[in-house]
Amino acid sequence: MTDRPAGRLQQSKTDVWGSVLDDGEVRPASENRDDHAGFALARGTFINQAGKQVCAQLRELGTLTRFARNDTLLPFNAASDHVLLIEEGLVKVLLPGQGRELAAGIYGPGELMGDQGVLDGARRSATVVAHTRGAATRISGRLFLNYLDRNPAVFVALCGILRHRLRKADHRQVTFAFQNVATRVARQLLAWSETLGIETAEGVVISGLSRKDLSQCIGAGETTVDAVLKEFTGRGLVRTHWRKYVLPSVVRLREHVDSGDREHG
Repeated sequence: MTDRPAGRLQQSKTDVWGSVLDDGEVRPASENRDDHAGFALARGTFINQAGKQVCAQLRELGTLTRFARNDTLLPFNAASDHVLLIEEGLVKVLLPGQGRELAAGIYGPGELMGDQGVLDGARRSATVVAHTRGAATRISGRLFLNYLDRNPAVFVALCGILRHRLRKADHRQVTFAFQNVATRVARQLLAWSETLGIETAEGVVISGLSRKDLSQCIGAGETTVDAVLKEFTGRGLVRTHWRKYVLPSVVRLREHVDSGDREHG
C-alpha cells in the first residue's frame, strides 16, 4: 500500500462521490469503467450522515492510502489505533468463526471503518479486507477522538450510525434463524440493489460481487446459493454474470420475498 496526503481530494468539485484517480481528481461512480470495482455511492453512509464538510476536515487529519484487492486493512484482534474513511473501492467485513467465513457486510465509498474499536478502546472484533482495489484515508485514533471532542454533533451522528449497524446485526440473526436460503438470497440482492446498485435500461445492476460473496453474506453454502440463483434465473427474477447480478424488476423480487414471508408467517 502507498500513502500520500489526503488534501488533494478537496480540489474536486464533483457533487457525486466516486473514484479517486491517480492524479488526485475524483470521477463520479457512474463513470467508473472498472468491472472489478463497479459500485454506486451507497446511501446512508458516514459521509451522507455527517456531511461532506466533516469528511473534508477528517481528510486533513489523515493520509490517503491505496490498497489492492484482498489486502487486510484492519486485522481481527489488532489494536484499534486508527479509523479508515473509504474513498474508493469496496471493502468486506469478515467475522471470526469456525469453518465458513461469514461476511458482516460489504461497504463502499463514504463509509467509516474501525470507529467502534477506537471509541471503546477495544481490540478489533472483525477483519476488514479489500474486496477491490481502492483507497482510504487513514486517521489516527487520537486525532479522530480529539476531533469528536471538538465536534459533538459529529459524535451524535456517529452514534446513530453505530445503532443502525447493531440493528442490522440483530436482524441478521433473526433472518438466519427463521428464513430459508431462497428468501435470504432475495433479501441480500435487494439490500445490495439499494446500497450498491446502478439503474440501467436492463434493470438494477450490482457489480463486483461474486456468488461466494453472496454465500458469505447470508451464511449458506455456495452450492445451495447457486441452486437458488438458477431458480431465480428461470423465473426471470435475476440474471447472473461474472461478478455481476442484474435485477430486471426489483418490484417483482420484493413481491417474491413478501409472498414467501406470508407463506411462512
